[in-house]
Amino acid sequence: MNIASLAPFAVALAMLTSILLLVSRDWRVSISALGAQYVAVFILIMISWPFEYAVIKLIAGWIAAAVLGAGLAEQVDAWEDELGPHLSGILFRIFLAGLVIFFAFSVAPGVARWALRAANFQIRAGLILMGMGLLHLGLTAQPIRSILGLLTVLAGFEIIYATIETSLLVNAILAAITLSLAFTGAYLRVAPLMEREE
Repeated sequence: MNIASLAPFAVALAMLTSILLLVSRDWRVSISALGAQYVAVFILIMISWPFEYAVIKLIAGWIAAAVLGAGLAEQVDAWEDELGPHLSGILFRIFLAGLVIFFAFSVAPGVARWALRAANFQIRAGLILMGMGLLHLGLTAQPIRSILGLLTVLAGFEIIYATIETSLLVNAILAAITLSLAFTGAYLRVAPLMEREE
């Protein structure tokens, strides 16, 4: 089966998971969405890279999701609800997500003229993830949600950058950045517990 035929599914999955990360009130849903987001990243990167290189992104993303999930499981009640009890917070975030998606689809043809080897699906998904990650960073004050936003921005960047550079060293460095962000997020979540135990 041609991997490019899965590209529309991967773009839709990237949109859905980034919206879930933005509006989720449950940490389990957010961690699951992060893991699914890396499936979309894997499919879109595999259009440009060999399977062996692309699977590194999938494994690094799943490990990052597992590390963050383990950190959140240690302190379940610390996942504060920034959206509040009202539906208006969720609707506002969905409206902003729609604007980001509209912007990504509008700008994609211009970026395609610059990134000649990138497919339209890769550009759209990369711009959507980068935009949603930046939106996430702008709407949160929690460290763990900021880490989720940074991972989303990095995932979008990796999709577009994979069309330009196929170096294994760069791939390893980006995977190391993903993992270090996850370990930082888990540490920020668990550090207060360790201080109390001392």
